[in-house]
Amino acid sequence: MKFNDSGYRYMDDLALKFGTDKASNFHNYTEIYSQHFESIKDDPIKFLEIGIYQGSSVKLWEEYFKNAELHFIDISMEGVKYHSKRSHYHIAHQEDPKELRQFIQQSGGNFDVIIDDGGHTMHQQTVSFLCLFPHVKSQGVYIIEDLHTSYWPCLGGGNHSQTTIALLKNLIDKLNYVGANTTRASHNDLSKSVTDTLDIYQKEIRSICFYDSLVFITKR
Repeated sequence: MKFNDSGYRYMDDLALKFGTDKASNFHNYTEIYSQHFESIKDDPIKFLEIGIYQGSSVKLWEEYFKNAELHFIDISMEGVKYHSKRSHYHIAHQEDPKELRQFIQQSGGNFDVIIDDGGHTMHQQTVSFLCLFPHVKSQGVYIIEDLHTSYWPCLGGGNHSQTTIALLKNLIDKLNYVGANTTRASHNDLSKSVTDTLDIYQKEIRSICFYDSLVFITKR
C-alpha cells in the first residue's frame, strides 16, 4: 500500500490536536490508519469503536470521517469528558455476548469499520471479535489495537493458546483453508460440497494484515 505523506500528516495532526494515543507521539497508529482509510474518509460509512475513555478518539473520528455514522461502546460513561451530540454512545461490556447482541439489535449492525480499542484483555478482545465480526459488511474491516498485550500476563497474555495472537494465527489457517483443500486459491465457483463445509472465517475472511500491535481483518 503506497504511503501518502499528506494524508498521514492530516490524520496525525488531528490525533495530536485531540490528544489520542493513536498519534505519532505514542503508538503512531495514524500512519497505518491514514493508508487504509484515505479512500473512504469522505464516504457515508458506518463505524464502531470499542472504548471511549475520555473521548479523544471520538473527536478524531468525528473530524476525520465527516460523513460517517459513528458509534462508540464503553463499560460506563463515568470517565467521559467529551459528550458528543453527533456520535452515538452505548454502554456495554465488551466481554458480555448478551450485551453485545443487544447493542447490535439497537444499532442495526452492518458496520464498515469496527475498531477494538477497549480493555485489551484476551477475553475482551476474543469475545468482541467472535460476537461482532459477523456484523461487519462485505469489504468491511475489523481492527484490533494493542496486540502487544497478548504477551503480557497481567492482561491474560503470555505463551499459551488462549491469547488474541493465538486466535489470529488460527485465523490464518482459516484464510488459507480453501486453497489448501481445493488446490486453487480462489473462492469463485466453489462446489457446494466445499461451500457447505466452510465456517464464517473460512468463507468470509479476505485478508489479514498485521502491523506492530495492530491487525486488520477484511471481509470478502
